[in-house]
Amino acid sequence: MKETKVTNTVWHWRWKAHLQTLNEVKGEAKYFPYIEDLRAFDNRDYPKTVKDWIKAGEAGKPKTKYTAIKMFLIDLVEKGKAKKLGSGAFRTVYGFNENPNVVLKYARGGYDDAMRMNKEDFEIARKYPTISPRVYAHDDEWTWVYMDYVEPAVTDNDGRYYEAVRNTFPAITKYIMANVNDYLPINPYDPDELMLVLSTAAAKLSRKERPSPRTHRSRGIEDWVNRHKENLLKVAGPAFIQLSKAMVEYDISPGELREANVGYGKDNKLIIIDSSIFED
Repeated sequence: MKETKVTNTVWHWRWKAHLQTLNEVKGEAKYFPYIEDLRAFDNRDYPKTVKDWIKAGEAGKPKTKYTAIKMFLIDLVEKGKAKKLGSGAFRTVYGFNENPNVVLKYARGGYDDAMRMNKEDFEIARKYPTISPRVYAHDDEWTWVYMDYVEPAVTDNDGRYYEAVRNTFPAITKYIMANVNDYLPINPYDPDELMLVLSTAAAKLSRKERPSPRTHRSRGIEDWVNRHKENLLKVAGPAFIQLSKAMVEYDISPGELREANVGYGKDNKLIIIDSSIFED
């Protein structure tokens, strides 16, 4: 029987894409500094909990793997090889001199909430790539993830944040500007207030009759969205549709999509920086 060559099946092209990905990540230590050092912590025998550490009486060893990773990262900072870029309730973000284009998000203490946030960063990047930074390597427990560095958007005199909002959602922001006089209580030239209208609309349009998360802002914005929702749907572009879906799936509060929580991606368009703004 003549052998059949499989060249045009879906499986073939998926496998070809997989091989291409494998080729691209060869030598990944060059692109993700200290990744091999971080992976090595999984192969060492650390106590699972602080209680286990106390029972073992090994005062010279780090209490847990998570403590050991923290000590390793702090040492890199002290040696000038890394920088602590920011810290939240559960995670710390580090940048590296060897590759300033990526950052490491470390889930402090191995808490479930912290590791869930790292996993959600990865998931939203996979599902909604238009509005999120790319996430690369991670460990099995989501203790750490490498992802693109994103410059946070801030309101300043150069108008970059405002222009990025309009570049990301061109048709829908044009509609908002044209109808702001219909009792929409915002300053349409304030990018944070413009983002609040966009995120409120994105949340309400996907939720339909379900209540939106609390915004702690004027009820007038929601009333305006309700009056204009049919026309807003007509001008919604790809980025707005992805934003709407993400806000529903991860229960993102509209009031959280503001400066510092969004940043500049490709072509000066906005992306969501951090999944820690998602509601539990």
